Amino acid sequence: MSTTTTTPTTPAAPRGAEPAGRTGSAGAATGEELRSVARRLATGVTVVTSGTGEAAHGMTVSSFTTLSLAPPLVSFSVRTGARIRGPIEATGAFVVNLLAAEQEQLARWFADPDRPTGAAGFQDGVRTSEAPGGGLLLSGAVGYFACRLDRIVEAGDHVIVIGAVERCRTLRPAAVPALVFADGGFHAVGPRLPG
Repeated sequence: MSTTTTTPTTPAAPRGAEPAGRTGSAGAATGEELRSVARRLATGVTVVTSGTGEAAHGMTVSSFTTLSLAPPLVSFSVRTGARIRGPIEATGAFVVNLLAAEQEQLARWFADPDRPTGAAGFQDGVRTSEAPGGGLLLSGAVGYFACRLDRIVEAGDHVIVIGAVERCRTLRPAAVPALVFADGGFHAVGPRLPG
């Protein structure tokens, strides 16, 4: 009875692909590597608001996600020093506004780090209404989640804000496309793929 010994081989990587096992220095991906891959992931575009009057603030956020159905929880992450954290902690509440594709300029406005805090930060033609519990609803959004702050979790150079959803509504018909961000730019959600 004869035996044959075979040595497992690794298939060749596609041309231009990163070699297997390459994960940046010290066994971890670099921030730039993480950013370059993550930017390919399409994300919804939201504006998170908290506070009212001169304490109001809003910020464009593309890291929003639903977290749990029972209990209903949502989350988003922002840099540790983000100004939106102050009003959220002060009021214990925030609103996540889901933007429509036609609201790209609004997304850019609330992404500007030099934008003023307070009522002046909501000028530029932004129509709002107060949400019960704190935060502002933005006119024209496709929907919103009004949340009570559940907790803030420190995570590297960001914090994860977790909210208990107290109210949520769809405000525009399904024919109005949502705004998404991918490959470094804004896009409208396209037609549903067959199947």
